[in-house]
Amino acid sequence: MNLCSRKKIIYSLVISSLLFVPLFSLADFNIGRWAFYKEILLPATLEKVRPVWINLDEEVLKVARVNLGDLRVIEEKTKEMPFKLLTTESQEVAHGSQILNPSSVRAAFRKESFSPSNMIDGDKNTYFQIDYFKDPESASFEIDIKGQILTNKILIWTTDSTNTWTDIKIEASKDCVNWQLVKDKTKVYHSSMRKVVYPESLFQYLRFTFWHTGSLKIHEIEIYAASQAKLLFMAGPVKNYRLYYGNNVSDLPKYDTGALYSDITTPTATLGPGQANPEGRTDYDGDGIANDEDNCPLVYNSDQKDSDSDQVGDVCDNAPLEANRDQKDTDHDGVGDVIDNCPYHKNPDQLDKDLNGIGWVCDDEDNDGIINSLDNCVPHPNYNQSDRDNNGIGDVCEDIDGDGILGYVDNCLYLRNPAQIDTDKDKIGDACDNCLLGWNPDQLDLNNNGVGDICEDDDQDQVPNYLDNCPLVANSAQIDTDGDEFGDICDNCPTMKNPDQKDSNRNGIGDICDDDDGDGVINSRDNCPDFSNPDQKDQNNNGIGDACEDLDNDGVINALDNCIADYNPDQGDKDKDGIGDACDPKDDRWTEKASYLLWITIAIVIGVIVFFAIRLLKKMGQI
Repeated sequence: MNLCSRKKIIYSLVISSLLFVPLFSLADFNIGRWAFYKEILLPATLEKVRPVWINLDEEVLKVARVNLGDLRVIEEKTKEMPFKLLTTESQEVAHGSQILNPSSVRAAFRKESFSPSNMIDGDKNTYFQIDYFKDPESASFEIDIKGQILTNKILIWTTDSTNTWTDIKIEASKDCVNWQLVKDKTKVYHSSMRKVVYPESLFQYLRFTFWHTGSLKIHEIEIYAASQAKLLFMAGPVKNYRLYYGNNVSDLPKYDTGALYSDITTPTATLGPGQANPEGRTDYDGDGIANDEDNCPLVYNSDQKDSDSDQVGDVCDNAPLEANRDQKDTDHDGVGDVIDNCPYHKNPDQLDKDLNGIGWVCDDEDNDGIINSLDNCVPHPNYNQSDRDNNGIGDVCEDIDGDGILGYVDNCLYLRNPAQIDTDKDKIGDACDNCLLGWNPDQLDLNNNGVGDICEDDDQDQVPNYLDNCPLVANSAQIDTDGDEFGDICDNCPTMKNPDQKDSNRNGIGDICDDDDGDGVINSRDNCPDFSNPDQKDQNNNGIGDACEDLDNDGVINALDNCIADYNPDQGDKDKDGIGDACDPKDDRWTEKASYLLWITIAIVIGVIVFFAIRLLKKMGQI
């Protein structure tokens, strides 16, 4: 059992005197069975024997038994002192508080106010909402709780899963000027009611900052004072007193407390630091086996039976047939994690209705992503856990609007509509649909004006968005030449139907109207869209342009084949003239690729040679 659970134990009334029993002696107290003690430091102003309060601190509460039955007040190590025990539950202190300095507030709509004051003692029909345009990412407000109170917990109801918060930061102040960080930005996953715990803080003002999705709506916020536990006993000014604790088998005796009383003048003692009890016995459970050798030192087990050989005796082993020496039990349900079918949520009965190996409290019966133990409507999916009346029952599991129709089938949860009229068939009843004629099950309303976005007229062309074939560009004529439901004015291919408006190269022209090969013929009409063929030749009339065919069946289409009519899958071209070897009869002619300039050069060289040869012959008289 964790500390939080200990604090929740409520003694709503001071334990009244029931039976008279004599004061116990040291022998009756058996000091050796207590592991720890704290010195009780009496106030210096105590001048006579009288009742005194002790506030129990977290160190004591953490170690003591869950029911605090092992607490003992001992005088001078020889006398057990009767006492009254009072544990107060954490109290809600936000009643009468005042919300200060909200970062923004949505303007009233149809006489409905979204004031932050709606969060104090709120109800299902009212809520605080920010102005999304002023606070698009985060928003904040402060609360004056009208006095310095020790607080440590808040509960926040936010039933709208679209307009909700994801992270929270908490600051505190005594004067609303100097602020101290209490809890840094922390993510808290969505549910209709979320609990946020923070270190105990004695302040009058709290500032909450929320990071949100969509806008931010909050129905109610509650602030809780920290839980407290204290005891009242009779003390004298010259005596020494100790508080003993730490014995998991002891229960509180029924003391005669008739002489104990308190009033506004009753003084309060303080506790010193915790100390190990030096007089503690080496055999706490009295089974004849020393603590350091006992496999269950606090529970009597003289047989020391240990079925799983994990050095923890069966009588105190939370998994006696499965070795787990660390005895890890994350959820504190008495069942060790090693065998627990739901290790993070308490289920001592290990109930598993469908026998799937997952404990019922950890299972998700309605498959809405929320486990049964946290789901406020187990039989029916309710992803947002909406609970407008904050009664712990999800709206889909009850008839919250009183129209005779349970929430899981009601198309208008919060407004009476027994006829369930739904003109646009979007599963949102006309009574609460923000766009009666336009299908919008998400009810999106980004500007929070009460009119669904699809019923708005964003381009102001007098055509509502749900009917407008170009909702962002004015086109009152609604011309749609190709009938693809995109008006010509915003259609990236107005003459060819393309409802997907695909534009792979993002050039503003739909793929179906693009001309990838630049041959002047658009893709949708090009019989070979990847290779330029402006003539669109198709000799066999098969719908595939010749440029994209493979005439010689060598696996290379004509547009890329260096030998169209001859089979040559290797595309060999020895002389690199662009003509494949298979159809090039001039492969060995080195001049094949020579340009006319080469031939002119050759001719000139030959001419020069002939010219000089003739001159030489003339000189020699041969001519």
